[in-house]
Amino acid sequence: MKKPLGRGLESLIPKAKNETNKDTNNSISSNFFELRLSEIIPNDNQPRNKFDNTLLKELAESIQLKGVIQPIIVTKHDSGKYMIIEGERRWRASGLAGKQTIPVIIKNVQTPKERLELALITNAQREDLNSVELAKAYKKLMEEHNYRHEDLGIIVGKSRSAITNRLRLLELSNDILTLIENKEITEGHARALLALSDDYDRVKVVEMIRTKHLSVREVENLIKKLNSSTVANTVEKAIDPNISSIIKEMEDFFHSKVNIKTSKKGGIIQVKYNSDIELDTIIKKIRGETC
Repeated sequence: MKKPLGRGLESLIPKAKNETNKDTNNSISSNFFELRLSEIIPNDNQPRNKFDNTLLKELAESIQLKGVIQPIIVTKHDSGKYMIIEGERRWRASGLAGKQTIPVIIKNVQTPKERLELALITNAQREDLNSVELAKAYKKLMEEHNYRHEDLGIIVGKSRSAITNRLRLLELSNDILTLIENKEITEGHARALLALSDDYDRVKVVEMIRTKHLSVREVENLIKKLNSSTVANTVEKAIDPNISSIIKEMEDFFHSKVNIKTSKKGGIIQVKYNSDIELDTIIKKIRGETC
């Protein structure tokens, strides 16, 4: 009669290099194993996409002194190696520290979807990802694996509205998302910026946040004033036939949508384009070249 598990479990868990994981009574005293760093590869669906070199060096110094205290989580990969589910930073730092092996816990994870889901869960529980990395991981699960906001909420223990609000961060420009990842502005600042519909205004506010060290509440109040001013300018523009006439004339000239924002001192003219070809046409018209 065959064993119920056959060799399945043995094929997933490599035998320990020595017997240090057993006590004198042959009872298992730990639930992890040592693998060579060269036997491990990064996760192709790792939510974390940035590793601070300074923090990596600090962790490497700690590992040199104390070793890796918490095992990383890996799964068997088609290549025959083990793919990281959680703990890539410890794996990288171990290499910097000159270590040859690292303690691991092996999980049986079959698909890229499961790898991303488990990586997201473990990192979210450890609060080990910044808000932009989490939002991108949420988006990937939704786009590639048809997850709904409710599904993601169950996975990471968040409400549907919390998932929706975090995903909205991806409406911001890449430059602003980079500032969030680098901790130059907070997620709270970013949420406040979403109340502005114009990227130009967002950039102006971001510069004020960085130079004047504005709090989230101060940014929210500033944006309320900006939005009120925008509404006032919109109303003024709507009743000003001269501005309307100029907009119409410029749109006919550029064959593109034109917007004019007036203020007490000057204003802004915006010419929108939807492709590189349209941009090239606009530039040629400004230069007086034949289109």
